[in-house]
Parts: sequence; structure tokens; C-alpha cells
Amino acid sequence: MRTEQPAPVSGLLPVIKPPGPTSHDAVQIARRALHQRQIGHTGTLDPAASGLLALCLGAYTKLVPYLVESDKTYRGCIALGVETTTDDSEGEPTLIGDASGATLERVRAAAARFTGEIAQIPPRYSAIKVAGKRLYEYARANQPVEIGPRRITVHSFDVSGVEDAPISPVMLARAQAGPHANALRQTNGHIRQVAFTSRVSSGAYVRALARDLGRELGCGGYLLSLSRDAIGKLQIAQAMPLDLLQTYPERMCDHLMRGAVVLDSARFPVVTLIRGFTRRLMGGQTLTDRMMENAGEAANLAHGTLCAIAGDDGALLAMAEAGRIGAQGRPETSDALPRTVFRSVRIFPGGLR
Repeated sequence: MRTEQPAPVSGLLPVIKPPGPTSHDAVQIARRALHQRQIGHTGTLDPAASGLLALCLGAYTKLVPYLVESDKTYRGCIALGVETTTDDSEGEPTLIGDASGATLERVRAAAARFTGEIAQIPPRYSAIKVAGKRLYEYARANQPVEIGPRRITVHSFDVSGVEDAPISPVMLARAQAGPHANALRQTNGHIRQVAFTSRVSSGAYVRALARDLGRELGCGGYLLSLSRDAIGKLQIAQAMPLDLLQTYPERMCDHLMRGAVVLDSARFPVVTLIRGFTRRLMGGQTLTDRMMENAGEAANLAHGTLCAIAGDDGALLAMAEAGRIGAQGRPETSDALPRTVFRSVRIFPGGLR
């Protein structure tokens, strides 16, 4: 007897990834649990990290380019006194330093120097491509490669506490077996453990922040643990534990998000189309602020703003670029006439609902 497969699901499903599985593993678990292939994620989490992973199901995979660039919020711990090959606890120690002088005040002052727009050199073990190869491929083959800095934004890097702690048994064993045994004895096998929270732009590596904080303090540092708590406006409290999805996939409905609400309205303002103009939108024609339910908000959008066009039922109909009429070389119109036009960048036929 043929078993009937459930219908494919569309929407945004936030899940909580535990430490261990890769982000690809999480996607594979979701594919098996939901019996569908069309699933993607909006931002990789390292295997050792835990926390929020946003899965796009079905037609919502079309939104990955608009979701992947959102800011991310993390909390975790940094170990000061050791630097590793991977900038986290998975690597081999490359430096043992004296972190005894890393007081809360000094660490906070150093962290403040890494806020704002900064140049960051990505970890050697990362998936960034250089000359057609991933950086981790060069690192595994012990091949030299020049890694250029990238511009990122660290919106906040807040240190909540610093305390003395022993080096983890695994890292201790690695250090004792390598060339750093003498330096290890001088530190009495202790590190300074830093608890922090940080909100960063897309493309930022928190592992690199940990490494650079340790270098700034002159003692080395690596990322001890990490959890992602938010992606844009999406919070971990809204997410479904990955093991729950694996065991009770029907509970997904309690967490699934649909429509224009899946987008971060801080990045993509939402304008609501008057229903009578839907055919005009689907035909690729230009719209104006007077065709929107929230005409006042639509009229005041800055020239070049990428925004979401929603239906009155909340469905996401299109992504569009706003253009101020005055910014196009023509005089601003009176309040009785349109001030802003909308040209579609991506139309979702039928709407994402």
C-alpha cells in the first residue's frame, strides 16, 4: 500500500540548533521530518555554536537573499589566555598568555574599541573563498594564503562579567602535548573567562572578535561558547527546538511564520497595497503611494528604499524599490498628488501567505 506523503509546507520556521550538528545537518533533519526537499537556511551557525537558525520552507526559499543580511545577536563566553588555530575551542593552541591582568574594566575598555564599523580579518578556518578555494581548505593543507580584512559593523559588544577559570581539560591536554607546556605552567593552567553579548552585522565572525580581543589585551583569546539569540527581529523565544521538530514535526505549526511578518521591517518597510491594484502589481506596472493603505508612510519613504509590498491579508506580494518623485529630477508634487513611486524588484505570483 502506498503511503500518502504530507503536502509540502511553506513558511519561515525558526529552530534552535544544539551544539554539534552543522547548519546543513539541521536542514537535513528538517527535510526528513517534514518530507520535503525545498528547505534552506538564512545564516550558518558553527557546529560548536547553538541557538537560532531560520529555515525557509517551500516558496519561502525565495526570501533567503532578503533574510540572510539581517543583524545577528549573540551571547557567549570568551577564554582569555589562549589563542587557537580556529579561534574557538575546536582548534589547537597557538599561544598561551598571561591573562591575570584582564580585569573587568580593562576588558570592557578593549571591547569598546571593537564597536562601530571596523575592519575584521576572518578566521583561517572559515568558508570564505579566496581564488576559488575555501579558507579552511588552505588551512587544512597548511598552505599560506593572504586573507584581506572585511568591513563589518559591531553594533554592541557588552561585557557582563570576567572571572578566573581553569583551562578546559581538552585544551589543557592539547597545550601540554604541544610546544606551549612551559608557558602553560606559568599561568597555572588558568584563563580569564569573559561573558558577553553582541549584536553584529551580517558577515561578522564572533570568533574573530574573541581572537582580536585577546590580542588587544596582549594575552590571546578564543571563543569558548556561543549562542545566537536573534536574527533581525526574530527572537529565540519564537523558535522550535530541533529535536522537537525531529520527534513531533506536527508541532511545527506553533512556530511557523508566514506572510510579510517574516521580514525585518526595520530593514524592509512594509507598505500595504489597496486590493484593487493587485492586478497592476502582478503585471509589473509602477505603483504610487496613493495606491497604498498606509499612503502617508509610503509617501515618506526615502528614495532608493527597498521595501515589502503586502496585501490587506498580510500576504507578501513583492519586494519593490521606492523612488521619490522629486529625487528623479522633477519638482516635488503637491499633497494631492503622488510623491513616491514603487517599482517591483521581485514579484511573488499569488503572494506568500
